[in-house]
Amino acid sequence: MTENELQIIVENVKLGDREAFNKLFRQFYAPLSRFCIRFVADEDVAAEVVQEFFVRLWTNHESLSINSSFNSYMMQSVRNLSLTYINKERSHAEANLSVYSEEGEAFDASEELQGQNLEDAYRKIVAGMPEKRREVFMLSRFDGLKYVEIAEKLNLSQKTVEAHISAAIKQLKEGLKDYI
Repeated sequence: MTENELQIIVENVKLGDREAFNKLFRQFYAPLSRFCIRFVADEDVAAEVVQEFFVRLWTNHESLSINSSFNSYMMQSVRNLSLTYINKERSHAEANLSVYSEEGEAFDASEELQGQNLEDAYRKIVAGMPEKRREVFMLSRFDGLKYVEIAEKLNLSQKTVEAHISAAIKQLKEGLKDYI
């Protein structure tokens, strides 16, 4: 789909054209889901996040205001929804820990040790990555830079950045398989 075709479809969605919306959904659901998995690491959660994006897109289609390319808008929206999901999950985990502490239940020392071991293993794997892979991964995950920004900053192609991130995630999954 060309940028012009996409722009026309988006304009039709703004006017309430359901068929145009369905075209967007069919075209971008799978790629957005794959993109989302990078953040939430779970296919079911990624599906929920992407569905939430499309629900919001349709619900707010009349007031839709996109200041960049639609592709950038979609990626940024799904990224933000993913981060919101991750923060909610983290808040729930912290709340559960707080409830257990308030009820006077003893915190399981083995869980704390296992968590520390996991963190140590994670740091060791990241430290053991080839220099460029580690740099790209840290710019993405810790500094929150987009692939395009990383590519510009390090004078790499976006595909090279994607390959480094993919390799880093694969290396982490392999190294942490005993913890997951």
